[in-house]
Amino acid sequence: MTPEQTELWLEIQHRQMLALERIADTLDSLAPKSAPDIKRPIEEFKNFDWSSIGARVDKSDSYGAAVVSWKGQIYTRRSPQNKFGVAIWFSRCVGKEEDGANKYERLITFKPFSNIEAEPLPPKAQNHIG
Repeated sequence: MTPEQTELWLEIQHRQMLALERIADTLDSLAPKSAPDIKRPIEEFKNFDWSSIGARVDKSDSYGAAVVSWKGQIYTRRSPQNKFGVAIWFSRCVGKEEDGANKYERLITFKPFSNIEAEPLPPKAQNHIG
């Protein structure tokens, strides 16, 4: 290989590396940085299809899934015993808050949705949907 060919080959290699770095940066920006906290009706909990969100059940008990994996992270089932109502969620600790309390992210939350009603569309929006 001549010095000119070597220089050209190195330039092509450098450009390919830069292109691959840009592709990697773009893919990183598209991937969620944290769990999505999906909301589902509590009635779906017992028979939920975990593969539909890309998760896998690692441990279950008589209630259903207890520990699940999603994108290489482990999420544990939780449910409050307080005044805020019924809910089941899967979360994991992701660090500490400024006050020293644990900081959590949620993968999915199952809760009652029986009182949810959609608002009527205003005339301006109705005109655009036909």
